[in-house]
Amino acid sequence: MTAAVLPLSPFGGLRRTALRLVANPRAALGVILVSIAAVAAIGAPLIAPFEPDKPDFTVMLAPPSLQHLFGTDELGRDVFSRVVFGARASLFVGFASVAGALVVGTTIGLIAGYFGRWVDAALMRVMDVVFAFPSILLALAITAVLGPSLGNAILAIAVVNLPIFARIARAQTLVVRQLDFVEAKRALGFGSANILAKTIAPNIMAPIIVQGSLLFAAAIITESYLSFLGLGVQPPTPTWGNMLRSAIGFLDMAPWLAWFPGVAIFVTVLGFNLVGDALRDLFDPREE
Repeated sequence: MTAAVLPLSPFGGLRRTALRLVANPRAALGVILVSIAAVAAIGAPLIAPFEPDKPDFTVMLAPPSLQHLFGTDELGRDVFSRVVFGARASLFVGFASVAGALVVGTTIGLIAGYFGRWVDAALMRVMDVVFAFPSILLALAITAVLGPSLGNAILAIAVVNLPIFARIARAQTLVVRQLDFVEAKRALGFGSANILAKTIAPNIMAPIIVQGSLLFAAAIITESYLSFLGLGVQPPTPTWGNMLRSAIGFLDMAPWLAWFPGVAIFVTVLGFNLVGDALRDLFDPREE
């Protein structure tokens, strides 16, 4: 009876999980790409050779060179420095929006799946309404109503991702709540909050973390869309999206203005997708 009430960890130990993840070539490449973006974001003041917003009208639209690795823009600002600092805003928006959606969406899914009945119906119908809107259009609508800013971009992307986490958490909760160790805690008199937080939540986190890593990539793309359309982070703060927006008028004479922020988006999104795919395979019981 004792063995029946002990929940099994979905991760199988952090060390074992890390070793299996590193052994996957796709995951290793993904971690390297994500690490490059993270190092650029964290160490931007040390890595960038110039101030990202300081114009220099003597070198406007200069092509890539040893002095300016990625060239300069229409105001003579160093593109490499702007790409490096742009990683800060883009990754912060991605992390904050996905973290917020994960916490709130998982909580909604836990409550809906555990209590069921009218609670489940009410919460999930609201999530269905949000999920019915195309994600990009909904994010655009929210930022258009609230106004373009860093905080509103985070809020818009978080709202778009809420139903995804809620649905996954609800589906997992419906399964886990019927297992022996959950029934045993109910029989011992533990409250619903304790069971949800300490028993069910830890046992449903594997697929949620996998989804979070994939949505991180999607959040970076969404932030780029919003900034490209002028509804995200506003200049002079550099982000990869608003750098692409600024490059539109100079594609013929200075294509590097679009090349480098575009490559930064591609490499970072690819890295998160590779890590997410590897995590999905890692936590798939059919792969055991």
